[in-house]
Amino acid sequence: MSGSAQAQAPSLFATFSQSFQTPSFVFSTSGGGASLSLPTPIPVSFQYQTVNGLGTGVGESVPASLTMSSLDGGAAFMDTSFLVQPLKNIEMRFTSLGAPTDSGDLLRVYLTTGNLIARPGGQTARLTGTESATGNSIVNFDSDYLDFSQPLVNKNFAVSFTSVAPDISDGGNGFLAPFMATATGNFGSAPLPPPKNRIPEPGTLVLAVLGGLALAHRRKSVSP
Repeated sequence: MSGSAQAQAPSLFATFSQSFQTPSFVFSTSGGGASLSLPTPIPVSFQYQTVNGLGTGVGESVPASLTMSSLDGGAAFMDTSFLVQPLKNIEMRFTSLGAPTDSGDLLRVYLTTGNLIARPGGQTARLTGTESATGNSIVNFDSDYLDFSQPLVNKNFAVSFTSVAPDISDGGNGFLAPFMATATGNFGSAPLPPPKNRIPEPGTLVLAVLGGLALAHRRKSVSP
């Protein structure tokens, strides 16, 4: 692998945002461990970016369902003015709501280690993970629509959390204090992955599924 290839910076190939701005991501502690996850799938708007060969699919919003899970990767610590919560085994899955059953994963993400970073007393946080030629983390991407079979020099992702409540703080038990938040995110690689399937088009089925997900989420948020 050449030095110039090793230095190649990742380019953005996908982004997402929540379809409904309800705090859905949950950081919780239990039984001597912690996790950042989605208790139930949520509807999101997913977009492919700067991928040659996708044509009009680039930049189009694709209604999707997102699932996420993680485990703690060690005790939280202060780094200058930031609280850092290490995480491991982070998994995210974006499934198109307009695709046939079992063939609609827009993106699957697996990260061995990552850091949730936030200022104490703040209402925002950021989860980041990077794999480079010299890094220790492992980031794996897979997709029913993009081809990740070619070797990738650099891979990364970043998820930004907003509307964090309660404010970020040290839980005093080795982890951050529990909170809920909304999120947006982006994913990059070098080189960019080529397409391998046509992006599914939204339809009336998508709208029906979105409505069902929203109703289920509202019921969860107002339940005692």
